Amino acid sequence: MRLSNIVATSLLLAGVGTAHAQYRCDCTSVVDTCNAEVVARGTFLEIKTDQQMCARVDYFVDGQPFVSVVVDGEDREDWLARTTNPRILVQSCQVCRDLGASSALAPAARTAPPAAGGQAEAGDGELEPLIAGVPEYPDAARARGLRGSVEVEFTVTPQGTVEMPRVVRAEPRNVFDSAALAAVARRRYPADAEREPQVLTERIEFAPPREPANAAATAAAGPLNRCVREDAVYNYGEMVDVGLINACTEPLVVFGCAHGTGKDRGRWMCSDSEQRGDILVQMGDQRLGRRYTAGDASDIQTYTYRDSFSLTRAPNSQLWWVACAESDLECRSDARLWTRAVSGQDASVDPQARSPIAVARSD
Repeated sequence: MRLSNIVATSLLLAGVGTAHAQYRCDCTSVVDTCNAEVVARGTFLEIKTDQQMCARVDYFVDGQPFVSVVVDGEDREDWLARTTNPRILVQSCQVCRDLGASSALAPAARTAPPAAGGQAEAGDGELEPLIAGVPEYPDAARARGLRGSVEVEFTVTPQGTVEMPRVVRAEPRNVFDSAALAAVARRRYPADAEREPQVLTERIEFAPPREPANAAATAAAGPLNRCVREDAVYNYGEMVDVGLINACTEPLVVFGCAHGTGKDRGRWMCSDSEQRGDILVQMGDQRLGRRYTAGDASDIQTYTYRDSFSLTRAPNSQLWWVACAESDLECRSDARLWTRAVSGQDASVDPQARSPIAVARSD
């Protein structure tokens, strides 16, 4: 079995919950974001959200992607446990359009007869997905600015899940195949116990995503050190704990270095909010407390928006930092290089001299 098919199949393990959710929730229309928690309970997964309405939750269990549609804040999904303590990471939680309780038990629309040969072209019949499964443009294709298309054949079961997705035709070959298969596998259709399995084909187009007009300016912005302020300083005698806050509207990733304490006295010690999984936003920001994940299935990091970030320094010493916009990957890369070059060095080392970008320091 090809790797792309393995990834696509793993998405089928989590469905859209109850029939109540399938008929009530229109997850092709996202109206807001939410927070979600997924916990393994023996032979099932327990999914909870902070919204008492329809919500789509995308998550990973031991690196495998899942998707569930939750109604009224809580749902369960059957799960074939492979480990006793699985690693679960919530990728996103999106509030879907709620069609209301009056339509919750309405029967699913009947599908039109398939086209000749037992296949129906997507859009020719009435079978429309509840969850569309938007394809992701591959990073490998982004570097070359490639365009292409993939024709996928798949089967929709009476339960509304997708089975046996396969590539019928692709141009260019082996570039967008995996992304197309994964997108189709994420789809969920209305359940109908009386409906025969339906074979569909669909052509999925891929084009390089358009960069926002200010993307170049953002990427070249460099450090936003001026946005960081010391909010609270707690002196415990042998060590000083410094709380940093964000004075700007741009979410920040903060990298800091200071003279160490205890066994690390006399050396530079560095820490950063990136490794802790924290993104610094202003106090009162509407994103505060929300989580998201970034990376691929083999290297996933969960981030939380927070309004403070603390670092520890030795008494009578200064704190040095680099603050990068959340979206400024070049700045974040340079800041990581800086902390690696400084951390563990003798306290006499000049931290600015080890940095490829501008560094700020406390008074």
